[in-house]
Amino acid sequence: MNKSTDYKELRELCQAHRCRCTPQRLAVYSFMKGNQTHPDVNRIWAKVRWSSPTITRESVFRILLELVEFGVINRMDKIADARFDGRVSDHGHLICERCGWVADIDLQPVPLLSCDMQGFTTRHTELRISGLCSSCLESAGQEAQHNAENTATDRK
Repeated sequence: MNKSTDYKELRELCQAHRCRCTPQRLAVYSFMKGNQTHPDVNRIWAKVRWSSPTITRESVFRILLELVEFGVINRMDKIADARFDGRVSDHGHLICERCGWVADIDLQPVPLLSCDMQGFTTRHTELRISGLCSSCLESAGQEAQHNAENTATDRK
């Protein structure tokens, strides 16, 4: 991450959207630029406070919403908490329903809309597949085995 390049890019974005290019905006922008870990606002706030110790969680959230509006990050809702994605190209996500783990999956460039959807312009495509990650699946199997053993013991 190159701070001077990030500043230049953010300054242009802020000018285009008529807002100030503040150190707080720069800290959040720099952290999220290209970030593929899908952090929630608390994780972003914890990381950004190292460079901007006085920034509040609310300010981070507001800046994130601005960056979504500017089109430089995406907001992922309908998980446990809103998460933010530094990858804005069309792609999908694998989401663990138990631990919240998120991983990107590449999408093949195929038309998803039928021809009768003429006049509709797609701005963003995202596929979400939810289930259990391998760690949670393994622990769920261990819990099921433990419960079965306890049930068998209780019957004796």
